[in-house]
Amino acid sequence: MKFQTLKRLGQAVALMFFMLIFAGNAMATDVAEGTVLSKANLAELENQTFQGIKIGDLLTDSQKMWIKDYDLKMKLSKTTELKLDPAYLAATKKNAGLAKFDTGTKAVSNYKAGIPFPKVDENDPDAGYKLAWNNYYANPVMGDNWIATGDVSIVEAEKGRVDRFEAKSAKMIMEGRTTGDASIGNKGDHARYLLVISKPYDLAGLGIFTKQYSTGKSDDAWAYVKSIRRTRRIAGGKSWMDPQPKMDLLNDDNQAMNAYPLWYQGWKLIGKRWILGIVTGHKTDNKPHFEDNVEQAFPYWNPTNVNWEPREVYVIEAIPPKEHPYSKKVLYMDAKYPFFYQSDLYDRKGEFWRMWRQTYFATTAKNGQPGLSFNSTQAIDFQRNRATYIDIINTNLNNPEFTDKAFSPKMLQQAGSGGLDKFLK
Repeated sequence: MKFQTLKRLGQAVALMFFMLIFAGNAMATDVAEGTVLSKANLAELENQTFQGIKIGDLLTDSQKMWIKDYDLKMKLSKTTELKLDPAYLAATKKNAGLAKFDTGTKAVSNYKAGIPFPKVDENDPDAGYKLAWNNYYANPVMGDNWIATGDVSIVEAEKGRVDRFEAKSAKMIMEGRTTGDASIGNKGDHARYLLVISKPYDLAGLGIFTKQYSTGKSDDAWAYVKSIRRTRRIAGGKSWMDPQPKMDLLNDDNQAMNAYPLWYQGWKLIGKRWILGIVTGHKTDNKPHFEDNVEQAFPYWNPTNVNWEPREVYVIEAIPPKEHPYSKKVLYMDAKYPFFYQSDLYDRKGEFWRMWRQTYFATTAKNGQPGLSFNSTQAIDFQRNRATYIDIINTNLNNPEFTDKAFSPKMLQQAGSGGLDKFLK
């Protein structure tokens, strides 16, 4: 008996020793920070690790295709910790458990402020819906209000830049606010959203202003009619599915999702994983950076001078209504806070069509608190071999002077005369 016990003990020690050696060898294969993934070395590095995660597992299928077919290069960097407004975090903690989810209708009631469902169980059959509601109510990139100027480049893979213009985008949240009154406007108001071309002069005012509602009511929408110099209300019920002016995006693609969640047929959580994303982009400084931060060679949409780092995400499949241009979206949401790094978009035949992605950076909001903002948005149409690159040249988050009284359809007309610039100082 003693011999058998000693034998088993020896085997266990040997096994532990082998496992330690194996673990040491595995850690030794971790590639160095600063390693650049490329078409030339992907096959060699795919089975190696970074931060203990297999590099092949850090890449989505669309990213692998991008590297292999379009020569994307990805410089690896260690994961950084995000810092957000303490009021946003405090509201999430204070109101945890108050928001109610109806398993029949999939609707949410009794939402106050902060992230409505801060702890989502992966095994919950309604997890996808809850994550969609988290983003709808508490996207930290939007804050309580946000405005930005973008230098927009339209590029074709074989030609480079074929169009360029300036656009302004803004959003004001009307409920669940954490920097002032908890709600403003009328009951049922959710948000107001603006996207408008501000330069050149002949296009200034082209865009859309929408009022969004937490009741599921169709958006109200306005457009500026330049020929008569008037802002006119338009049929807004389906405007969320319309293309953004001159861009490879829909209004619904703003921040990856810009629609009432129940307008979609379904939300399904596929699971959790790690992908490569960018949260340390350059700070905005009122200067265009397209030539500096996009490789000026085929396909003219590959980002450069950025660090890609492992980020843990939820992978969510969203199924739009049948009249929507997409058959599905596959969204990659940060596992800690409800914002997206990437969205893979499929056409009505179920074939991969476009990719939406965003680059973020740490900022200080106008109210002096830490926040997360973005310095570029990119939409790549892989079927047409063209892309939209929006370089954010200035932005403001949580500006106390940017009120709901200032946020009106008149902003469409004001965009062409510099009337919105005062909110960006």
